[in-house]
Amino acid sequence: MLDGLLIERAHAKINLGLKVLGRRSDGYHDILSLAQCVDLADILHIAPAAADELTCTVDHLSTGPDNLVRRALEAFRTHRSVAPLHIHLEKHIPMGAGLGGGSADAAAVLRALNRLCDAPLSTAALSALGATLGSDIPLLIEGGTALMRGRGEILEPQQWAGAAHYALVYPEVEIGTAWAYGQLGPFLTENTPYLNFIASLSGGSVDHDRLFEVLENDFMPVVERAYPIVAELRSQLDRAGARATSMSGSGSTVFGIFDDRTTASQAQAALQGRGFRSFLCQPVPLSAS
Repeated sequence: MLDGLLIERAHAKINLGLKVLGRRSDGYHDILSLAQCVDLADILHIAPAAADELTCTVDHLSTGPDNLVRRALEAFRTHRSVAPLHIHLEKHIPMGAGLGGGSADAAAVLRALNRLCDAPLSTAALSALGATLGSDIPLLIEGGTALMRGRGEILEPQQWAGAAHYALVYPEVEIGTAWAYGQLGPFLTENTPYLNFIASLSGGSVDHDRLFEVLENDFMPVVERAYPIVAELRSQLDRAGARATSMSGSGSTVFGIFDDRTTASQAQAALQGRGFRSFLCQPVPLSAS
């Protein structure tokens, strides 16, 4: 039972590589991706109310029944009783950016409601419920770093040791996931360095030095052809000293991976100075998600 204000952080994710393996009979695609939650986050303010209400700091974001926050609330109510709530969504994660912002918000609602109820669902049950709303919601419920299989809902948690410093930049281009999948050519499933690396994962500590050498994202070539600014920003990150660069999800956010926070911060500030929304991020430990 909630008798005051609850604040829940909704962490973004980045895809440290993404391979599309093929289209399934149900219309979805099978993927392989090592994904990681980072400390860029929306913030949800949840309070008791006389009737359900959803408000948001972004005027053009729908707060109606199609919003994933509302859908998550209603989905949870099919399992547990939840009194009316006012949820205020403080948006920081860009939309249509490949960072899982809407899914992160839904995951945060499910986590918060589950903690509040007298008979919480198991993590597996909560993740299964989340998967009915979005393929990446299980990752964003459980947090940390994980190998995503299937359409993204099958997780194999991985250990992440050591620091990583990311400079993320959003090119102000919203990419529709359906459009991105529609641009892909024949699916190439033969061995690549990235697929070989994925095959070597066993739930132990990720060799991120090797990972950063073999990153690939099947969506990146098609997005860069359609939106050259994406390639330009990635090149700027390279010139700023990134040890590797890539794109998250189906785009359009690109990121550079840096060995130290100072260099990452300088790269982020330079991009911000050009007028692009950019973020200095690091991985979020499993317990913090």
